[in-house]
Amino acid sequence: MAEESKKTTIVCHQCKTNECLDRYPNGVPDFCQANKFWDVIERAKAEYFQPEDLKIHIATAKILKRGNEQWPRVMEAIEFARELGVSKVGLAVCVGLVREGREFARFLNHAGLEVISVACMIGGMSHTDTGIPEELAVEKGISCNPIAQAEILNQEGTGLNFIYGLCMGHDTLFIRHSEAPVTYIAVKDFATGNNPTAALFSPFLRRRIWEAYSGDKV
Repeated sequence: MAEESKKTTIVCHQCKTNECLDRYPNGVPDFCQANKFWDVIERAKAEYFQPEDLKIHIATAKILKRGNEQWPRVMEAIEFARELGVSKVGLAVCVGLVREGREFARFLNHAGLEVISVACMIGGMSHTDTGIPEELAVEKGISCNPIAQAEILNQEGTGLNFIYGLCMGHDTLFIRHSEAPVTYIAVKDFATGNNPTAALFSPFLRRRIWEAYSGDKV
């Protein structure tokens, strides 16, 4: 009797069938990584019923239902805040995108939300103030200050915080220190006009990225 071939498990980005979208009509495929994590999936069910998580999850469901994929993210942000019962929101904005952030804040105000905005350069910190070594300092020697952004919004008592264009990594620090839930409005990507997915579909940018890592498996 021939030896039974080994079952191969793949991760989600490798899946071409996405049978989870139909709740596995023919049963969970052997290759689906869900088979490894049913204990996690079952535990996660209970977490959705925790009051704060359930509140966010239900608010999201309402937005998806009402927006019907027709609302721009600015509208989704306003309605999300309303569904959460939030009246004061935080705006952690990059100074390089402060003009666009100002427009976003105008819409929030127009919808009746109080906006507390904090720019990334608040306090005018030097690079040495925040632990950046001399060789990594930018020309002006100034440092972004995402931890202060988060702590100021914590002190102001915002109920929901929006990120508008913080640097890669600085957004991570902001999220780590924010007491309120955080969501994105704009992601900074100067190379693509702040549209990161463009790099996945532009032949020129795809080649640039591929060649940058040609010595590694990508």
